[in-house]
Amino acid sequence: MSHDQQLYQYLYQTITTQICNGTFIYGQEFPSQREICQRYNAGITTVRKVMKLLAEEGYIRTAQGQPSVVTYRTSKEAHAEFLVQNREEIADAYKGLGVLMPILYREGAKRCNESDLYWLDKILNHISEQMELPDHYQLANAFFTALLRPLKNQLIIDLEFDSENYLHVPFVPIPGIDNPFATTFERTKTLFSKAIIQIKQKQFDDFYADASKLYRDSGERVDNYLYALGKYTESNSNKNEDIRWFRIKGHSELYSRLAMTIVRRIIAGEFDNEPYLPSIPKLMEEYNITKNTARRAVSLLNSLGIAQTIDKKGSIITPEGYTSFKSELDLAEPVIQERLSFFLEALQIVALTARCCASSISFIPDSLGQPVESRLRTASDNRITPLSFQLRMNAFIQLLPYQSLKNIFRQLDDLLIWGHYMQAIDKSYYPDYSEIALAMEAVITALKTQRSDALPDAFSNAFALIYQDVCMVLSKLPSGSIFNTLKDPE
Repeated sequence: MSHDQQLYQYLYQTITTQICNGTFIYGQEFPSQREICQRYNAGITTVRKVMKLLAEEGYIRTAQGQPSVVTYRTSKEAHAEFLVQNREEIADAYKGLGVLMPILYREGAKRCNESDLYWLDKILNHISEQMELPDHYQLANAFFTALLRPLKNQLIIDLEFDSENYLHVPFVPIPGIDNPFATTFERTKTLFSKAIIQIKQKQFDDFYADASKLYRDSGERVDNYLYALGKYTESNSNKNEDIRWFRIKGHSELYSRLAMTIVRRIIAGEFDNEPYLPSIPKLMEEYNITKNTARRAVSLLNSLGIAQTIDKKGSIITPEGYTSFKSELDLAEPVIQERLSFFLEALQIVALTARCCASSISFIPDSLGQPVESRLRTASDNRITPLSFQLRMNAFIQLLPYQSLKNIFRQLDDLLIWGHYMQAIDKSYYPDYSEIALAMEAVITALKTQRSDALPDAFSNAFALIYQDVCMVLSKLPSGSIFNTLKDPE
């Protein structure tokens, strides 16, 4: 599936969901094509296709030279039921993102320069007593997005954008239920002013604490509201599919996700007694995919040094990589540079947030530590490789307490597959691994001894050191200048 197709489907699904949950209601003027482009960071061609389909499906009415109008009619009860069905997932997302996002806001705030502070002040000055509630939301979104831009990581901006859309719960006017989202000019101005002062005075811990409290309070308010709606509608929660985050980057094509799935199967030890990957026909049958998709996935595994296809025999698994691909690989190719950028952005998020996310872990099962250690010894001979890193990522994801966090980090892990390209880089570019090896060993020790209190330091140190070394190696390459914009975690 192409990037354009992905964004088209994402945009269509997002807008239809917002119409069904009452964000856009019957008779309301629908945003213009230009507004949709700006709101969802989409191209005009994609927006036109989506709006055409929305009109064909009866969600909106379009007319030449006139504003589009929402024509989907449903009851307040239906809006309420739609929201209540997602209560469990929304509550989990508030908790998970409440762990993840405040630390990213803090790291962005620490990197704000005079130009960034100017934009924050400009957003503050736009607050007025005449603002409607949607205007408050828009300014809040602009404020927090501006805080993240100094990190120079588009994946983080994508995550902020997606979280804003998913966590937004519109108010359904039901008798006896007050609007929990109502706010005032004074409250919004106070919130922004305090944040800017904290940033200017470098009170980053206080800023972080307030951002975390904002997520907690908002999550509780939304959950109480959905609980009240649930009593009115008598609707049961309904488990939905995992959310696809990071929708703007064209990185989640089906063949690459299949390749990552196979890597996870390798990590799990599924092929320990079988050196060959499943055949193309087997992959087609197992995953209900076309021959072309299966072939592209295997070809990708070959290009990453994870597998080697042998004529008339099949594709043999080579966890250590094989030497032939290294001489054939040109890291200066634009597509490889783009994929390495995906890898580096994903790794930066992991490095910046590992400590706070690991701090939310309270339980380590008996069955985790020893198998992870055994798999690491087998996969990497106790050396640091992309595969050994992903083994630790797999353990990290298993331990996270919120489904939303698991989901986000699993999708980040999808992008880490592109780190296998680094096996083509001459080892002389790499620093000594001894410090990383000690940090990685600390992760194993914490898992084996079930010391959840030791996990924040262990995971944070290991991931931060790996990220710093990766940045160092990539910056040394002749084509490495494009990677120099990302900052090392502090």
